[in-house]
Amino acid sequence: MNAAARLLNQNSLSRGWAVSLLWTRTQITTMILTLAILTSALSIVYVTNNSRSLNASLQQAMVERDHIHIQWTQLLLEKSTWMMPARVQQIAEENFGMVSPDEKSIVVLESRSQGNNKF
Repeated sequence: MNAAARLLNQNSLSRGWAVSLLWTRTQITTMILTLAILTSALSIVYVTNNSRSLNASLQQAMVERDHIHIQWTQLLLEKSTWMMPARVQQIAEENFGMVSPDEKSIVVLESRSQGNNKF
């Protein structure tokens, strides 16, 4: 009887082991799918955060571009103001004592035709 009980007990353990092995495979599959879902969720969070960060950097760069464009426009305006002929004449007269020549001091030279030029 002892041997029969042992055989019956081992047989039930074998069936229990097969069921536990099947259950473990199901648990492993469930764990793998759960980890895949968690990895996917964390990836979405990472990509969303990265996208927001890059969008903020883009907005900052666009604001800086607009500021530089305004500054460039102001510098062009200032350049055209400094290069006005009236201002250049005023500075030449004040700083260097230059004067505009009168009509008697102006000599007009006529250019020769291209055929008569000899060097």
